[in-house]
Amino acid sequence: MRTVIVFNHPYPESYCNAILESITKELQKSGQEIDLIHLDQNNFNPRMTSEDLKAFVEHKAVDPLVLDYHARLKKAEHLVFIFPIWWDIMPAATKGFVDRVLSPVLAYDHHPRGLWINSVIKKSKNNYSYHYNE
Repeated sequence: MRTVIVFNHPYPESYCNAILESITKELQKSGQEIDLIHLDQNNFNPRMTSEDLKAFVEHKAVDPLVLDYHARLKKAEHLVFIFPIWWDIMPAATKGFVDRVLSPVLAYDHHPRGLWINSVIKKSKNNYSYHYNE
């Protein structure tokens, strides 16, 4: 089993980092293959540029890092998000990941009649989100 962990916290001594270490340890003990997407260490830019938006509308990506994340997510059987809650919302990098990476075709597609969204993450059995108000 392959688990992708999307992690977002800049401080290595954070509670979120302790959660990451604990989850990683347990997944490794159970034989899981872990792929860590560390948004802070990757210097992920959450800002959607005009080129990104045009590509988003065309259901493709142009940023090499986003393309890398797409390839890694396509191999995932489980997806875990770990991030803090600041000012009652997720950090900008996590929100940018959702906006720029979990894009049409990869994560969802619009229903032909346009009334709702169809999930295309069918392979993933369990998805988890861990966050903490720090």
